Amino acid sequence: MKSILTMAWTAEDPSAFDLAAKIARIFGARVIGLEPPSYGVMSMAWADAGMGAPIGGGLAEDAEERQRVAAVKQAFEERVTGLVSEWRSADDSGPTAIGTIGRAYDLIVLPQPGALPKMPESVFETALFDSGRPVLVVPPGFTGMVGKRILFAWNGSTESARAISLAMPVLSGAEAIEVLSVEGAMVPGPTSAEIADSLRSHGLNVTGQHVKPGSKTAGQTIIDRAQALGADLIVKGAYTQSRLRQMIFGGVTRDLILSSPLPVLFSY
Repeated sequence: MKSILTMAWTAEDPSAFDLAAKIARIFGARVIGLEPPSYGVMSMAWADAGMGAPIGGGLAEDAEERQRVAAVKQAFEERVTGLVSEWRSADDSGPTAIGTIGRAYDLIVLPQPGALPKMPESVFETALFDSGRPVLVVPPGFTGMVGKRILFAWNGSTESARAISLAMPVLSGAEAIEVLSVEGAMVPGPTSAEIADSLRSHGLNVTGQHVKPGSKTAGQTIIDRAQALGADLIVKGAYTQSRLRQMIFGGVTRDLILSSPLPVLFSY
């Protein structure tokens, strides 16, 4: 892993910058900070998609946006001192830019999305679906490091299988990995025990576990198990169910995107 692309939505939540810089120092990677799209640019994209009228601009709003972006840039620069780094400005940062720009980097690190003032979910989804790269989502206030104790959320799917390959640079440095499957959240495919056996062939310390969720959702079951293990990272292949279905009915990916107190490495 030699190149990392990262973005923060506000300077008040620099957790993605913090973790991107820590990972870069371990792997000797360069870090590129991408300027977040303005609310005006995002609202135009939402309007084009039929999601409401554009937000009005005006001098006051423009000044606030410039202050927001300047504060985000400063937060980035403070955290990458001593690293090979670059800041990419608004010319490169339309609402879909992170998906196309992200194809050139080994890892994308983003803050946990949600309702404003958090980063919009659409930015995460663009990074995930358009870049072809793994996306590491960092919850607010996270100050630790990742990769020592990992919970791999396995559901038998192609997306989960792809996540193994994309996460291997992180998995290979772990002290302990648990491959967890949850009853009722599986599709036809190998069991968690079979995946654990496969990972052990790489010389990794891996266990497999299959659990019943009880009254909890599968997503909450994964989160609870990760915390009980003292895991610092969850790895998940994203959206085995469609995005629309998960938006309406809920799903494991959406639970983890919005609610995980631990960083989650997603791939698609």
